[in-house]
Amino acid sequence: MPITHNLPATQVAQPRRHTTYEIEISLVAVGAITGLYLWASRDGTPVSSGLFGHSLGVIGFLLMLSTETLYSLRKRARGRTYGRMSTWLQWHIVTGIVGSYMVLLHTAWQFNGLAGVVTLLTVVVVGSGIVGRYLYTAIPRTVEGAELTLGDLEEQLAAGAARLEILARPRAAPGEQAARLRLPPLTAAPGGAIASVIVRPLISWRDRAALHRALDDLGSQDQATSDELRRLIGERHRLLRQIERLAIARRLLALWHTVHIPLGVALFILSFVHIGAAIYYAMLLH
Repeated sequence: MPITHNLPATQVAQPRRHTTYEIEISLVAVGAITGLYLWASRDGTPVSSGLFGHSLGVIGFLLMLSTETLYSLRKRARGRTYGRMSTWLQWHIVTGIVGSYMVLLHTAWQFNGLAGVVTLLTVVVVGSGIVGRYLYTAIPRTVEGAELTLGDLEEQLAAGAARLEILARPRAAPGEQAARLRLPPLTAAPGGAIASVIVRPLISWRDRAALHRALDDLGSQDQATSDELRRLIGERHRLLRQIERLAIARRLLALWHTVHIPLGVALFILSFVHIGAAIYYAMLLH
């Protein structure tokens, strides 16, 4: 006989963060720019000093400059919000990827001298940005993009536990054995808290497998109850993992900032030197 429970109508799920599509947007933009570059290359690789090459460099540099400044200004904004932090971060990533790609095309595949150093540093900064994005997503946030505290997570965990206790309470018809839900244990991540941050997709896969086994052990139940149990236990595991990795994720992100920001500053200093030199020699040639 199916197990059915009535949950209080006042208990609703916590709002989830909006899905962002920075990678998809970046790939579309990179694909369009690549198509335009191939069209411009029909008579040979566009030189960096030509109109098309210069345009790539100027637009790419402006996009990278906006990447370095606008998101930082938004984080420090007081009073007006000017949109969600998650939206600003999404375009921070898009402009960083697309701008860097345009600068790479601007080089005409010549990596000598200062231009080569700037290109190499650009690749390093973009790679560092990808690492930072991964660490950023390890820290739980609100829909607006603000960081959640340990107290916020524990409060959500307690609310979910109360709902789970109601739903998982053993009930059965007369003469039947009541099935009791055995919650899957939160197994420690191999390598400790740092590994919990670095290999969290693998850990999430392990948690989902444990969830399936727990529901199989519960026995017969209706689909609605099964779906709700699956959601609640999954939410419980997600919150426990976030509590487990919160402190180390913040430390890793802070460490990443100490590396990424100086790299970005060095990149733009060298970029301005490169631009100044290009303008100077262009004036000498005329």
